[in-house]
Parts: sequence; C-alpha cells; structure tokens
Amino acid sequence: MTIPETVHDYSRFAAQSFIQTAVFVDDRIYFRSTSAEDEPKKVIGPKIRKKISRSAPAAVDQSAVASSTTLEEDPAPDSYDIVNSFAKKQIVCSLYQPKKEAKVSPASDIFPLCRAADVVIVDWDLFGDKGERARELIDGLIAQAVRDVPEQLRLILVYTQEANLFGVANEIYEKVHPTIGDSFQPLPEEDGLAFHTENSRIAVLGKPGRERADTDARHIVDEADLADIAIREFAKLASGILHAATLLGLSEIRKNSRKILSRFSSDLDPAFLTHLAMCLPEEDASSHVIPLLVSEIEAVLEDALPAPLVPEKLLKDWCKNVWQPGAHLDQLFGQNGLDHRKIAEDICAKGFKQAQKENNAIPNMNAEKDRTKKVRRASKILLPKEDSDSHHRFSHLMASRTFYGDGSRVLKLGSIVHDRDQDQFLLCIQPICDSVRLKEPRVFVFVQMSKGGPDNGNSASHVIFKSDNSAIELVYHPKSYLCFATKFTPEKASQEVVAGKDENDELYFTDSEGKRYYWIDQLRTSHAQRAVERFASDLSRVGLTESEWLRRLEGK
Repeated sequence: MTIPETVHDYSRFAAQSFIQTAVFVDDRIYFRSTSAEDEPKKVIGPKIRKKISRSAPAAVDQSAVASSTTLEEDPAPDSYDIVNSFAKKQIVCSLYQPKKEAKVSPASDIFPLCRAADVVIVDWDLFGDKGERARELIDGLIAQAVRDVPEQLRLILVYTQEANLFGVANEIYEKVHPTIGDSFQPLPEEDGLAFHTENSRIAVLGKPGRERADTDARHIVDEADLADIAIREFAKLASGILHAATLLGLSEIRKNSRKILSRFSSDLDPAFLTHLAMCLPEEDASSHVIPLLVSEIEAVLEDALPAPLVPEKLLKDWCKNVWQPGAHLDQLFGQNGLDHRKIAEDICAKGFKQAQKENNAIPNMNAEKDRTKKVRRASKILLPKEDSDSHHRFSHLMASRTFYGDGSRVLKLGSIVHDRDQDQFLLCIQPICDSVRLKEPRVFVFVQMSKGGPDNGNSASHVIFKSDNSAIELVYHPKSYLCFATKFTPEKASQEVVAGKDENDELYFTDSEGKRYYWIDQLRTSHAQRAVERFASDLSRVGLTESEWLRRLEGK
C-alpha cells in the first residue's frame, strides 16, 4: 500500500478504501412513465433566506424564471453509468425505484436500506412530489444518525434536475434544522449547497443539461462521475490525517474479516466450552473472547497498514497547505517575521529536539529549568489558537476507555470517581479479581488525585472531561498516606458494584454508609496497571539508617 503525499489525496484514498455500499433512489430507474400523472416538472423559484448566502441571486429575473417553468420530462438515469462508476471503485451500488405510493419514514421498506448504506443518493422530485419524500428521508436519516447510531458516518447526495439548487438546499435546511438544531448549518465554502453534522454530510448536486444562474460548475455532476464525487464528498466528512488513518485501519479490518473468522473456527468450540466449564462457577469465561478478538484486530492493523502510516511528505504537505498558523505564534516566539510554516515543517519532520537545535526561537522542552512550563509553551505551536483543548482531548483518547453504548459502569481498577462533598478525585486501584464475583460487601481502595494545570506548574498524569465537557488535569499521587478505602455492596445479578443514576442521569456509586461517589472516567487497562505499579513501588521502599554524609553524596 502506497500512501499519497498530500492530505487531500490521503483523505480521498482512505474514503475510497472505507466506502463499501451506496444506494441510488430515483423514480425513473427501470422505465419512463408516459402516463398523464407524470406532468412536466416545475422549476421552484429561488427562496430568499439569509442562512444560505447564495440562495437568492439578485441578478435572477423572477419573471423570466416563471416564464420558463415548464421543462422537458426528467430523463431516466443511466443505470449502467451509475453502477459502473461505483463498481470501478469496488463499491456496491444498489438501485432502488420506490412505488408511487411508497413511504420513506423510519418504518418504511426503503429506510433500512438507506440506513445501512455508506452513501445515499436520492432524486429530489420523486413522482412529482416536489421534494416532499426526499426531505422526509433526509430528516429521518440525520435524526437517526444523531440519536441512535452516532458512530455511523453517512453521506447523502441530493441529485436533482431542478434549476435552482439553492432553493433545494433551503428546503432541506427548513426541514432538518428544527430536528437537530443549530448544529445543522450550510457551509459557506460550498456556496451553501452542503451541510455537515458530526457524522453526516448532505450535498446538493445538479444533473447536467440545465442552465443554472450563479451555480458553480463543481456542483453539476454527470452520472458517470457520481462515484468520484461521492468519494470526494465523503472525504470531506472524514478529513484530516487522523481521520484518514482511522478509515484505512477500519477498511483493512473489513478486508481481513475472513482471516479473523478463520482463527475462531467451529472446531475450536469444544476447547472453548471446556475452558468455560472449567472456569465455572467462579468465573464466566465468555468475556475472554473479547481480548482474543482485540488481539487479532491489532495483528491485522500491525501487518496490513503501511509503515510509517504518516510519512514525512504527508507531514510537510499538512504544514504547507492545511495548517493555519494561529494568531498567538508571534507572541509565543517573542518576535515577528518568522516563517511559521517552516518552523512547523521542521518540528513535524525532525522532531522538537533537533528543530530546536537549528532554531533557538523554538522553546527547548528538555531544559532543566522550568521544564514543564516550556513543554506547555512548545506544545502550543501547532495549535489553531492558544486556548485550544486539542492536547487535552488527545490525551484523554489515549488514556481513557471509550464507551460506545449505554451500558452500565462498574467500579474496578482504573475507575475515577469524584467525591463532591470534599471536591476530591479518587482513582480506584482495586485488583480486577477483587472487584468481580462479589457475594457480599467489599472494601475498595482508592488513591487521591489532585487538580493540576498550567497555573501551578504540575505535570498532569491524566486528563478528564466533566459532564459539562470542561477539561481537568489530574495529578496522580501514588502515596500510601493518600490512600482511601470504603465499602461497597455489589449488585446481586452481576456480582459487581454497578453505578446508579441520579435525578440528572449522572452516574454514581453508593458506599455502605450511603455516600455517593460520582463516576467520572475509566482508564485503559495499561494505564491503570501503570498507576498500580507506581503505587506498589512506593510501598516497597526500604527504610534504613546510614551515614548522612554518604546518603547526600548519592543524591538520596
């Protein structure tokens, strides 16, 4: 696998590798009806809204539009061109022609098909309904992605013969905005003809053969080019180096799914069931499948993805063409006139240590004096603005377990809780084996964590995000005199200490005395184990008497 050298091409390459399915919805796929019901389509006049800046071009003569509202019948799409354009990209494209009376609500036949697809292409005017069903389908898919499956990425392309694409975009906005709120806004860089939510993108595209006032040519697409445009638009939905690398990893897992399955063939069932039976009744070994699967997925990623995953030429392109230097850089460097892009390129390609040797304007992170402050100062160079929380979010991603569902939270090794009465954060260091299969109340051990941050100069050992999405840096103190222990009663069914919910749906654990400890975060296993190792090392220190002269010479 050869990684492209620009971020733009890298994103498109990853998108093409990831996309597997598309569905094209049109009322003229298999035949062209000549019945009286299929009246010539009408052009919808531009609708003026300030939300979409180019939705009502002043130069358009409304009387001229009205005099030309009768169009020739919308030609049937070329099914071969559409399917073939996706086939060349190794993407399966389904053609779907609904019945005239078909519904598009979440309970309809068409909705599950569109819900399962990576790309949905829908004709605006289905059986002369002037976009009614298209709007309802789009609104349902966007709402479903936000509320039910927020992890799913989906691209929706509205492919229309309408002369006024801005009017179509306005009607989509008016339908979807009340459903999900201000997170749904038109993109100015796309002339207001595209919308981008956290996990979905909607773009309005015009079919060729019509004159469209004030419409950029990039919004007009031939049927044979639909696959290329779909990849281009999907790449905008998941743009950036980390996004692209993640999509590549997910696509490799898909490609190697059969190999992974072969490692868990049915002839291993007797051995697995024997293993499970030997663990019962003390332990249910069903959960042992998860780490086995994780290790196989990890092996696929290590073997299938190229190394380096982010090559030097890609880094240089990011610095030159993607990165936008923040206004804080002149103040950060203490001087004006520096080539910020050259500094960023040197840092990304050579590393901070070497770049600092060549340019003393870059803070020396290895300096002995005020090292923590200099690390914080140097780490701001690539940030878009000085107060960005990017480092906090990335640190949290690396250290904390992600929860993808609404499952329960269990008190165990690595759980971070908050004692609101004392405003004290506590890290659970209870061994895993002592927090499961509990039949009676059990004492749990915690170690205190204090608040850190740039004001006091402390080095944070972990970052958490509170319920209001504010970041807090915590410093872990592996000291025996900062231990805390209290007793919790397990849930009878799971035999674990499970969090409940308060009146605000916040999760908390209640000890045997009725005091609440609010669940805040869960460390990944490796990070939790490191915390325990540091605590154990502190406990194992040897105290002895020796010559003070010798002790000081040894720097003790």
